[in-house]
Amino acid sequence: MEPTNSDSGSDRADSASSNHSEITFSVPEFNQLAPVASTLDGRAAGQQVPPAVFISPALPPPQFASLPSSLRFLIDYYDKAVCGSIVVFDGHNNPYRRHILPMAFENPALLEAIYALAQSHLQSRRKMGLLSETSTPLQRRSASPAPADLPFANELDQTFQAAAAAGMSSPASSAGRYRSITIHSSNSSAIKDDPDTALRFKNTSTQLLQLQLADPVLARTDSALATLLILLWYHICEKGIGNFKTHLAGVKKLMMLRKVGKETGQWGWMETVFVWMDNMCSSINNREAQLRGGYLDMIKESNAEWGLESLVGCDRDLFMRLAGLGRINMLSQMATAERGADSSPQTNDSSNGQDMADSESEPQPDENDGRADFWLAWNAMKADLYGWKPSTTFAATSSRHSGSEGHADRRRSPPVPAFARTPPPPTMHVKAQEAVEMNHWVHASNIYRYAAVLYLDRLAYPHLPSSHPIFQKTVLEVLDHVSCVPAGNLGSRLFWPLFVTGSECVVEAHRALISKRCVDMQKDTGLFNKVSGLDILERVWKAADSVPAKKMERHIGGRGLRWRNVIAEDEMEYLMI
Repeated sequence: MEPTNSDSGSDRADSASSNHSEITFSVPEFNQLAPVASTLDGRAAGQQVPPAVFISPALPPPQFASLPSSLRFLIDYYDKAVCGSIVVFDGHNNPYRRHILPMAFENPALLEAIYALAQSHLQSRRKMGLLSETSTPLQRRSASPAPADLPFANELDQTFQAAAAAGMSSPASSAGRYRSITIHSSNSSAIKDDPDTALRFKNTSTQLLQLQLADPVLARTDSALATLLILLWYHICEKGIGNFKTHLAGVKKLMMLRKVGKETGQWGWMETVFVWMDNMCSSINNREAQLRGGYLDMIKESNAEWGLESLVGCDRDLFMRLAGLGRINMLSQMATAERGADSSPQTNDSSNGQDMADSESEPQPDENDGRADFWLAWNAMKADLYGWKPSTTFAATSSRHSGSEGHADRRRSPPVPAFARTPPPPTMHVKAQEAVEMNHWVHASNIYRYAAVLYLDRLAYPHLPSSHPIFQKTVLEVLDHVSCVPAGNLGSRLFWPLFVTGSECVVEAHRALISKRCVDMQKDTGLFNKVSGLDILERVWKAADSVPAKKMERHIGGRGLRWRNVIAEDEMEYLMI
């Protein structure tokens, strides 16, 4: 479809060549939208699908080449750096690259979201000192990365150096309420000095998305869901703090509008990521997950190439158990019989304060305290976790990243853009296979499993100090498995269990190990939520050190989770993934 703007591609090219200080391209207004045929929302053959409508292309073909250099740089950075940082092992079929990038050139809201995420990711690496002003090799792996670990390092480094030599302009901010985007080439320092650039991209994307969601047909497209996903990653990359409950409630409405789930059998990789995020977020932020039930069943039954394991590095069967923690947490906070919600439950352990910390025996809780639903769920979950055995059945091995049609998503994949067609070196597939052969997958599953046990024990014994053996034995179990998983790749997908474990650490060496791993994960992924999470842990440790065990506040259930008092000061939610 030809652009409906009066400015043609040649006119823009002539304008750019005659005026190097300013490059402008226009985004069509929404009253110019028209339906076009699309395969991006196509289901399996023979299945009914709603009519697909996409925004008319905002950029004339060839789309990528016609963009200003600064925006091409951000797209290239998203392709080379960001896509591989938000999955466990990168591959040429990475859906953030293969699925989302082609859609972005058909949807300005998604394109702006990609600019925002790429710019935020770039700034995050600069905050950690990983990128210099002129020479910026991409450190994809944190622990003394070898050249083989940096498949895109040289290419990206050349991009940075070329941009610096050419005085590359800053990423654009929107002008005229997202109808045109203007870049001032003379302001070459803005790309590294302006912290609001990513925010402006995000705001523009949000405005465009709101208009798209107002149309029931446009709201059902993959591009709308993809924009929400990239914007969520933007917030994770910025600080990992946001109004995620509201964001994910909107996602649920959109998923219902798209009629995905068990009733229709329709499912995609983006839905899997959203369900994962919502359930892991709920366990930290004191609420029940919004995306559960049949959505969880779809993840468990999925045979897609990019299933949960490939996307986030967690075993799907184990995730079915982790997804229940938020509900058990809420049940634990029910008022006990003859006691208020702020009172501590009774136990058969008669010791108090420091004496409890020295006791080797596990205290026996009073399960007749009126919280029958909680104790029923608690006992079932704990027994299930101890009885569960890790498996590598669905691990992200090379066979799941080989482009095999047998593991294709239930939606047909669009063609890969030319600049994203070069597959990464085989070392990525080798590393995925090594994670299984070296038992890294098994150790990672055990890290999640024992962190969940630690979470449950804190719900049952909110009044006990972290130094009590019931907690410290499990902390040691988690850290033993952590020591068997190298930093980077799969090791960078363990933030939730390390955050939960870190909240109960009392030994300085254990805290130092957790701190180092959090920093390593931030370096590897470029997502600043790791820094925010570490800041919370340090505040938890400081508070724990300043209050004697015998003077601990007495709470009930999940109100005793060590980070609750810290994050309760903030109105937003934290996403520890």
